[in-house]
Amino acid sequence: MKIQQMLITPNKYSRPQIPLEKVEVIAVHYVGNPGSTAIANRNYFENQKNGGRYVSSHLIVGLSGEIIQCIPFSEWSYCTNQANGYSISIECCHPDSSGKFTAATEKSLAELCAYLCGKFRLDPLNDIIRHYDVTGKQCPLYWSPTKYVTKATADARFTAFKQRVAYIIGDGDTEQAASKGLYEVPFKVKILDSALNIRSGAGVSNKAIGVIRGGGIYTIVAVEQVGSALWGKLKSGAGWINIGDKYCERM
Repeated sequence: MKIQQMLITPNKYSRPQIPLEKVEVIAVHYVGNPGSTAIANRNYFENQKNGGRYVSSHLIVGLSGEIIQCIPFSEWSYCTNQANGYSISIECCHPDSSGKFTAATEKSLAELCAYLCGKFRLDPLNDIIRHYDVTGKQCPLYWSPTKYVTKATADARFTAFKQRVAYIIGDGDTEQAASKGLYEVPFKVKILDSALNIRSGAGVSNKAIGVIRGGGIYTIVAVEQVGSALWGKLKSGAGWINIGDKYCERM
């Protein structure tokens, strides 16, 4: 991962140089213009010095995974509303109106979040947030509830991303995380085991509350790693199953 430092000029609109005395969360955003580049968004922030909007971000991740730093981590950015005083903000480029990041963008974002969690001693599962979590704004769009996407689905997508970051911090890498399905839910699995237990939670320490017999194809809406085992939550709400290679095949 490479961070290219292209700091914007100090000015009251986009780089006020207010000291950021604490970092409690990493706030993920998506840019307003589909198809725009990281450098174009950085230059947009720069141009606010001439008089414009109060808007900026510490970092921008581009469509090809490039990372630009616009503001030092010791200063505020104008990106996350009431959380500006305790957050590091990351804007992410996206190719179209769906708001879904490219694989390269998401890979760099995951690595960047892992780096920042280490730098500021943050918990990836609790201290990485969406703009949506602060204000209710549908940002990042693909990870936020809309009239087309339920809150459960949006939350599951974002949780899976945070689990990917946690996996990287735990000495994994993004390619291994991808192969283990630690992001991009929902997805379908084909059951290979002749009698696969359904448990009340992720992990064998939880009570078995049912059994899937005779195989079949099921939809997974959340993923959690417990020890070396990977668990998936069934869309039906029936419970959790082990989705390791021995028991399931990802479709």
